[in-house]
Amino acid sequence: MTSRRLILLALALSLAIHLGVLGSGLLPDVQLDLPPDQDLRSISVKMQALDANEPAAKPALQGAVAQLRPAAPKPAPAKPKPAAKKAEASAPLAASEPMVAQTPPDKHASSAPQTETRPEASAPEAETKIASSEPAADSLAASDKDEASAAAAVTAAAADGYIHPKGRLRGFPRQATLGYQVFYGSAMLGTGTLDWSRGDGGYRLDVNAIPFIGPKLRYLSEGRFQSKAGLLPDSLQAWRGGQSKESAHFDYNAGQLRYGDQGDKLLDLKPGAQDVFSLAFQLGLKGGELGAAPIQITTGKKVYEYPMHPSGETDYDTGAGKIRVIVFRAEGDGDINEFWLAPEFSNLPVRIQRIDKDKRIDLRAVRIDVNGAPQWKLPPQPTRKHKNDY
Repeated sequence: MTSRRLILLALALSLAIHLGVLGSGLLPDVQLDLPPDQDLRSISVKMQALDANEPAAKPALQGAVAQLRPAAPKPAPAKPKPAAKKAEASAPLAASEPMVAQTPPDKHASSAPQTETRPEASAPEAETKIASSEPAADSLAASDKDEASAAAAVTAAAADGYIHPKGRLRGFPRQATLGYQVFYGSAMLGTGTLDWSRGDGGYRLDVNAIPFIGPKLRYLSEGRFQSKAGLLPDSLQAWRGGQSKESAHFDYNAGQLRYGDQGDKLLDLKPGAQDVFSLAFQLGLKGGELGAAPIQITTGKKVYEYPMHPSGETDYDTGAGKIRVIVFRAEGDGDINEFWLAPEFSNLPVRIQRIDKDKRIDLRAVRIDVNGAPQWKLPPQPTRKHKNDY
């Protein structure tokens, strides 16, 4: 009996140690066999570069809203003054109706006189809503439904087995959120999110990985955004468990790229340089056409130079339908970086793989929101543990 207890105790201790090492990032340097090339086929549909400019109709619409001010009430045709006062009181409410159509109703608004006393407050709110895309306007109605109904509306695959966005997506997104499952080799170790936003001449790309065991990982890429040049990264910063790790800083004035755990490594900055996360969005914006010259790419720890071009077309099989993707594969110094961009979903990266001699990290999308509107979400998969953790 004592021997059995000792064996069970030893097994429990061994399991705890292995789980602790797995979550700590202190994995041994084990040589992993690189996976075979994906089953790629010839590209049947050329991925298009996306327009990053605001719709031309936007300024006119804003101007129209800005001019919708209570007009002076027309003179009443010889009626008593109370009638004129009634018309005057109703005029601000009528004039504000187009603004109400642009924005969700305020549950805390109590009466029309509040609109009359603060007409300026509704203008910025209307402007914010106008800045959203056409799919985002559709999401206003969806937001009033419960989550199950909204998910059901965007998860069904077509009869041919392919998944399509809820609405036609136009231009390069101002905002997008993707939820991922994070795999280490073939084992699912956690979940992740990618949040993209642009505006006021800049961009922000925030990537988070949350393992089931171990510290959270975060990468933040920030820089300038130009319609013609695309993404011009200023910095990439990594954190592990809240502690700063590797970083990269792009000094365009000095023509230098600083990188490394201490930010003390220095290289000449090449035109068109990208960090490993901004690269996926630069490819999406430019339709994969970045030229034949090698691209300078940094992970914060290392710097690579290799050309980026589409490797082929394949299907991203979600287990509940397929998404057609164009695969971009960059290989150098024994490392492989892959981006699976979905043309129907604004060229967003639905799968990201990083492979080196020691490990394979695989991010597989399970949710796609564009400009605030849900476009696809993986339906429940009850037979697989953690399948719906995102």
